[in-house]
Amino acid sequence: MTVELQALGIDDSQCSVRSLDSDAVFRLGRAPQNDWVVNWDRLISREHAQLRWHNGQLQVRCMEKATNSIVINGESFRELKIDVGGEFLIGATKFRLVGEAASESSSDMDISEDEPLAGLQTYQSDELNEFQFSDPIRQMDMLARLPKMITGSTSDEALAGTLVDVLLETIPAGVATAVMRYEGDLSENLENPLASGFDPSKPAMMRVATRDDYEGRFKPSRRMISSALQTGKSVLHIWDGEEGNGQFTVSGSLDWAFCTPIVADNEGGWCLYVSGQGSENSGVFIDEDVLKGDLRFVELVAQFIGSIRHVRMLEEQKTQLSSFFSPRIMDSLLGKGATSLSPAQQDISVLFCDVRGFSRKSELLKDDLFQLLATVKKALGLMANGIVESDGAIADFQGDAALGFWGWPMPLPEGPVPACRAALAIVDAFENKLNCDGMLDGFSVGIGIAHGRAIAGEIGTEKQAKIGVFGPVVNQGSRFEGLTKQFGVPICIDETTAEYVQTFMPKDEARVRRMARIRPAGMDTPLTVYQLLPSFRHDPTVCDEMIARFEEGVDAVLDGKWSDAVELLSEFRAYDGPTQFVLNQMELTNFEVPADWDGAFRLTKK
Repeated sequence: MTVELQALGIDDSQCSVRSLDSDAVFRLGRAPQNDWVVNWDRLISREHAQLRWHNGQLQVRCMEKATNSIVINGESFRELKIDVGGEFLIGATKFRLVGEAASESSSDMDISEDEPLAGLQTYQSDELNEFQFSDPIRQMDMLARLPKMITGSTSDEALAGTLVDVLLETIPAGVATAVMRYEGDLSENLENPLASGFDPSKPAMMRVATRDDYEGRFKPSRRMISSALQTGKSVLHIWDGEEGNGQFTVSGSLDWAFCTPIVADNEGGWCLYVSGQGSENSGVFIDEDVLKGDLRFVELVAQFIGSIRHVRMLEEQKTQLSSFFSPRIMDSLLGKGATSLSPAQQDISVLFCDVRGFSRKSELLKDDLFQLLATVKKALGLMANGIVESDGAIADFQGDAALGFWGWPMPLPEGPVPACRAALAIVDAFENKLNCDGMLDGFSVGIGIAHGRAIAGEIGTEKQAKIGVFGPVVNQGSRFEGLTKQFGVPICIDETTAEYVQTFMPKDEARVRRMARIRPAGMDTPLTVYQLLPSFRHDPTVCDEMIARFEEGVDAVLDGKWSDAVELLSEFRAYDGPTQFVLNQMELTNFEVPADWDGAFRLTKK
């Protein structure tokens, strides 16, 4: 049994988890001497509560000096017990009990190791339509209430607890119910389960319930569970007094059982199990058609669970993905089904964005790390908005930097143009710092864009994967971001991107300036570096005439006419970063053209 208690504050960074050992007692509070320190919430006392995990419940008791009580559903308590799946509040911090724990009543129960069942009946849901519900008024009422009950469950364990009670309430002949879960791979053809690696002993009881007057030992049949999970069909078995315990290791007081799988992508390995009394041979008669009517009802319950939870899963996925993808990309992903995240080799534009001024801000806020974190989140938020709003995808956040890309899952008819629009929007957002309440004062941004062939999609291992992009273009984009520092400009782009801008973006939206040809540190292949600029209306410090004269000077540098280049560029040196870069590189050789000059400056630092 693995159970954890989660502490969740109002901020994403305010999170702590503690594993619970049976009968272990520990103290919670803000003070360092506590066994579990939760120090972000001033409404939690220095020594607030004593906790103990015992018999499937968490016992919580406020210490005498604790100012605030424990709150559940708006009611305050000084002492209480919490089941797995339950939640409570102390101050502004939510505590959630999660894990796999059988109910106390089922702690000594296991799954029977029965022999293969003879006479096992299997049913598709439509094969049961002719059979009448045993208690139609009660069962139809329960079906009407079931969606709200499912969506109101805060955890899988809480849902399982609700379901076992529902089944007992609505199946009069049922004596014992269980929700089972198998976590293995059910994707293969399992005609021979043991040979294929399927171990039917692995299903675990999530929840079990029996009627108050039932005194036997309830042990669900692993063979029935195995059959239901393999076939995706409900199974029903009625046994007689002679074969009972030989094929079905259950209490002799039980006469029948059925098991229904929950068929849904997000519920693989779940099934509902009901067993009860009454058979022709036991002396307590129950008509087989009645059982089939009850099985029909359980089929409907399973369908409700699968459908509602599948929709909820999709909504949760959509909410999560919306932070990384634009609505257009989301629609594209959802329309592709199971293959939507599969990696593909395509023309990809990558954008690296890094915050400038973080080191200084870190020094100023070294005693208030939460404020520093909030500042970084605000900066990353501006980057993310710029990428997503230009139909890009966010591949990664690294400290105070972000990586966005375009070209997957949708192709790029305009190549890196959307990436350029995103870059300009991000620079503008940092310059204007709208709705930032002064948090980003002193911050600026450096952006590098490159375009080329890459693999994008779900990248990683079986246990850990993320949406990402892989290929040389990624490294190139990172290098161009680093070059923004050396050139003293907000945005550096590669030659391919510059060609797209000149072809697809009018000058009243964006302009480019060819700045230099370089060999970055550690590279032999030269790169031509361009600056991406907004329109003259948005940045009048660099006019079109200046761009033309500057590029004339760059041509002179490439041709080895350095004296001409110096004459052309010197007038901009006092205020223009790219001019300073070019002249400084020439100055390293005293403005003498190297004997092996091929037009590219070799850089010694990244």
